[in-house]
Amino acid sequence: MLTSGIDALLQPLGPFERPPVIAAAISGGSDSVALGLLLADWIAVRGGLLHVLSVDHGLRVEARAECDSVARRFATLPGCSAQVLEWRGAKPATGVQQAARAARYRLMTAWCRWHGVLHLALGHTADDQAETFAMRRAEGSSPFGLAAMPAVSQRDGVRLLRPLLGVTRAALRDWLAARGESWIEDPSNSAAQFERTRWRETLAASGEGPALAAQAAQFGQARDEQDRAVAQVFAAAGRLHDEGYLTLALDAWVQAGPDMRVAILRRVLLAIGGHDYPPAPDQLERLAVADPAAMKATLAGCVLAVRQGRLTVCREAGDIREDCPVQPGWAGTWDHRFALTVSTGLAPAGGLVVSALGEEGQRQAVDRFGVRLKRHPVPEPGRAALPALWRDGNLLSQPHLGVGEGLAVRLSPRHSVTTCGFTVALRRPHTMYSSFPG
Repeated sequence: MLTSGIDALLQPLGPFERPPVIAAAISGGSDSVALGLLLADWIAVRGGLLHVLSVDHGLRVEARAECDSVARRFATLPGCSAQVLEWRGAKPATGVQQAARAARYRLMTAWCRWHGVLHLALGHTADDQAETFAMRRAEGSSPFGLAAMPAVSQRDGVRLLRPLLGVTRAALRDWLAARGESWIEDPSNSAAQFERTRWRETLAASGEGPALAAQAAQFGQARDEQDRAVAQVFAAAGRLHDEGYLTLALDAWVQAGPDMRVAILRRVLLAIGGHDYPPAPDQLERLAVADPAAMKATLAGCVLAVRQGRLTVCREAGDIREDCPVQPGWAGTWDHRFALTVSTGLAPAGGLVVSALGEEGQRQAVDRFGVRLKRHPVPEPGRAALPALWRDGNLLSQPHLGVGEGLAVRLSPRHSVTTCGFTVALRRPHTMYSSFPG
């Protein structure tokens, strides 16, 4: 019964490898422990691998022992491994929950990328969905925001899966109790200074939670349909270029209509700009009804313009704040768009930095390396925002322009242009808002 239950929850979120390999975020609370045990059962039947990831945020003295307990618990299960990740460094004085959440995702997605794991399962439940809906409704969010958390999304090259969005916390705890399983109660979940905690208490008192979760599901289904329509537009008329910019045939943009243009902009600006959230709805709406023939705007870290019959969206070089000191052999991400590797063959002397090419880099590319930019296919804003390797102010390498050696670059945007996260086609819906199967 358990295997068929989790299979019904996961099946709409695929496809998965054969055998499947999945990571899961397990904190030790009831929701994540239930997720981990359900996935462990599912993995065992299929001969796959489940990697349990716990994060010690360094905010509570008990946290490390709790993470170690989770690791020991799951490491003994067939097909499971367990790792404890640490959020190191100084912690902010304010916005701790938001910073911890960002650090948690950063650590887990980095681990998944490093180990070649495509899927990261999260234990968000129908209760979490109701709370998110309530908070966003209070903030006057758009229908896109009221759809709350998607069952499938992409972040930093990893598919985020939320198979329990249709399951209540009470149902999961009943299931755990029936198995004789225990869980950890995190005191931060009941701390009154956090907005989500206050909403949790409000919904528990009012009994509105199930109704709000159902409303979020309706908005989610509508968002899913719109995202699929956007994906069709991109597939037919768009191109995401290796140099980190995007083009869309102008006639497709015109034919899309204002509502679809808003949806297109939301996805494009996230993918190219790399920010955490899309611009405000009113900003998107103003841009969506602007004269296409005269399109020229800067928004959300992106430069938009019409060029050679195409809407072109480039990263705004002036918005890039990432000057990254590196050394030979360094590998990492830059500007939420590119995966970079610095050659081990470079001289080990200091002063190596990766930063945007900018005007100075283009000047050096022409003067020192003989690059001809006058008719270069990459538009100037896109060139200025390319990653470049420097030493003490001197341009060493920019692979897209064929400049120098020592830097390898691969496009790896933090947010995908479409919600599937990969270039795949599914005939069935990939979001899921079902109820707990038993």
